[in-house]
Parts: sequence; C-alpha cells; structure tokens
Amino acid sequence: MRLVKTTLPLLLAAGALMAPATASARAPEASASGGDVVVLTYPSLVSTRVKRTERALERATKQLESDRTAKAVRSLKVVRRQMSSAWRGARYIIRTTPPPPAEEARVSGDGPTGPSYASPADSAFAVLTLQHDVAAAMVQLVDGSRGRALSALSTTLYLALDRRDGAIQDIRALAPPVSPDAEDARARARASGGGPVVAGFDTVMPNVAGQLDDELQAIDGTRTDAEDLSAGGRRVLTKAEPQVLRTRQTVNASWPPVPAED
Repeated sequence: MRLVKTTLPLLLAAGALMAPATASARAPEASASGGDVVVLTYPSLVSTRVKRTERALERATKQLESDRTAKAVRSLKVVRRQMSSAWRGARYIIRTTPPPPAEEARVSGDGPTGPSYASPADSAFAVLTLQHDVAAAMVQLVDGSRGRALSALSTTLYLALDRRDGAIQDIRALAPPVSPDAEDARARARASGGGPVVAGFDTVMPNVAGQLDDELQAIDGTRTDAEDLSAGGRRVLTKAEPQVLRTRQTVNASWPPVPAED
C-alpha cells in the first residue's frame, strides 16, 4: 500500500479551515504516552482525497462570501464527490488491512524513532472528521443563503450526514473486534509510558460524539442568532437536527466513552 507523509491540515494544523465552532472537535494528532506529539503518515488513498475536499470547501466558502454563487455551486459539487471518494478509500483500508499482532499495540522505547503510520482507525477518523467539518460549514453558511446557493448547501449537508451514517455502519460491519490480548497490550503501553499506542476503533470512535455535539450546537446557535436566516434555511437546519441526534445515539451505544485514566 502506497503511503504519503502528511499532517492532514484538516485534522492537525491549528486554526485550519473551519470557524471556531468546530475547533473543539479537532482530531488528535495521535494517541501517545508521555505527551509526545506524533505526526501520522496517512495512506494516499485517504490523504489525497481529504485534501482535495478541503481545498474545494475553502473555495466554496470564499465564493459564497463574495456572492459568486455559480462558482460556489460547482465547488460544492467537488466537495461532495471528493468527500464520498475519501470514505471509499478509508473503507478499502479497513476491509483489506489485517489487524496487527497484539504485541504491536505498543511501540517500545522512549518515543517514536521512525514514521508513525496511521492505523485503519486513524484513517477512518480522518474521514469522519472531514464529514463533520463539511457538515458544520454547511450549517453556518446557510445563514444568508437563498436560491441556488441554499439548494447546493442543503444537498452537501445532507450528503455529509448520510455518508457519515454509512461510514459508521461500515465500521460496525468491517472493523475487527478488539482482542483481549490487544487490549491488555494497550493498557500496559499506557501504564508504562514507553511509546505511542496504536489507535483502534474502540479508542477513536468515542471522539465522534463530540463532533456531533458540536454540530448540534452549531444548528441551534445558527437558528437562534443568525441575522439573515431565510425560512428555507431554517427548514434545512430543522431537518438535519434529528439525523445528527440519531447518529449520536448510535455512536454512544456502539462506542461508549473511554473511561478517564487515573
């Protein structure tokens, strides 16, 4: 599998694309003991598509802000296409990557000594975070949008929500269960402070709940405080809210929050 080194600006760079409303839901750089910052090397099958989506989303935002509706509509079409493609890449990685041996749940030594490759769970979470950021951006761009612009925003918002629900179902179906040996190895790694712990779905998926809470806050805040929210824009937000709530229930039921460490 070809891999490229990337910091995935969407996930790792401070003050990346989106507004402060999504900052609290940023994905961690990596799970590492001892406070080490680990820059992950993501598969190009995911990273290239994530970055294409980011660039298109940034273009669309600027175009909407400058009333270039036709260009924004085309950019949002690219957002939808590349966001969907990013999950197909992540799903392929989940489906084809064998689970690591239990002993590989820990990197020995005082810290990382070479490239830290993203696990399938890391790659999946990168795309889930992309879907979240697209959805959160659409929610806030609804304020002041009408006509073709609002139609493109609503289509993109609902696609992001639908693709995320599909991704969660894929993960539930395809992700290998955590073996007791692997869980014990992770626990020993955290306790010893010897190196970064390889992320699994059981450790990354609880973070999705925070992203969903952020979207619910953005929906409610936009409906409450928006200065130019049309009746159509309000309907878009009202329709999206129950789907986000159902997704949060699914995530909390399937991946309960990880207990805080002592």
